[in-house]
Amino acid sequence: MRLTGLLLAALLALPAYAGSASNAGAKGSRIVSADGAVTEILFALGVEDRLVGVDTTSKYPEDVNQLPKVGYLRALPFEGVLSLEPDHLITTEEAEPEQTLQRLEQVGVKVTRLPVAQSPEQTLQRIMAIGELVDREEAAARLAGELQVVFTDIDKKVAARGSAPKVLLLLAAGGHGVSFGGSHTGADALLKAIGATNAVSNIRGYKPASREAIISANPDAIVVAESAPGQFRIADWPELAQLPAWKNGHRYVGDSMMLLSFGPRLAEALVILDGILPEAPTAESTLASRHGD
Repeated sequence: MRLTGLLLAALLALPAYAGSASNAGAKGSRIVSADGAVTEILFALGVEDRLVGVDTTSKYPEDVNQLPKVGYLRALPFEGVLSLEPDHLITTEEAEPEQTLQRLEQVGVKVTRLPVAQSPEQTLQRIMAIGELVDREEAAARLAGELQVVFTDIDKKVAARGSAPKVLLLLAAGGHGVSFGGSHTGADALLKAIGATNAVSNIRGYKPASREAIISANPDAIVVAESAPGQFRIADWPELAQLPAWKNGHRYVGDSMMLLSFGPRLAEALVILDGILPEAPTAESTLASRHGD
């Protein structure tokens, strides 16, 4: 992943992200952010003073909780957003309903729908895109450069490992229970970013976790993404606790937004997860195990 090429590509792609309206009015505007990662990026770029509201997926940093909440990203209310008198709504392609977004545009609110990021490269592109939207190009370039250093180091570790550990990622979402993060998900994308194999790649999307499938997965490492602290209790999942990966400490339980949103904390997430992966066996240890030594 070469930083210069990525940043140039991001800047060249900006018109497609920003829509047909001019960016000039957005740079000093009242902003509503409807996406947790977008909100984190705006804070990281130092434009939090322009935020007049956020959606319910925006939970970090702590100061964000002082802002009005306009509702859930996928169910944005027209009146709730408009009541904050925003000039600009910055969100992603996941935002719904379409009718709300169209009505906001009709009454003069600029609506920017960014592509969903599911890789380190796309994370850098999104940071640069938002930097352009809010007139913080230099800050965005600095942030992207800092993340790129970590991403490059992770790439080197993945190449040196020479194997793809099997990792089980569970999403603990309170009343929605515990789910497997299967293929075609942010969970799967995260595992690919650390050079791991999804232990439940045969499952598509997020599906309720079953105790039998946990046992049969027998992963090398386990990640639990909590939508709120304390929503996962290992005491409720004795089958998981008995897996060698859990007993041997190849596990991590943490914030789902840090792990799955592909925002400014992605570098931190990759470093943490790389640290819980078991070391690849050497040729000597593999030969010894085959001979029962």
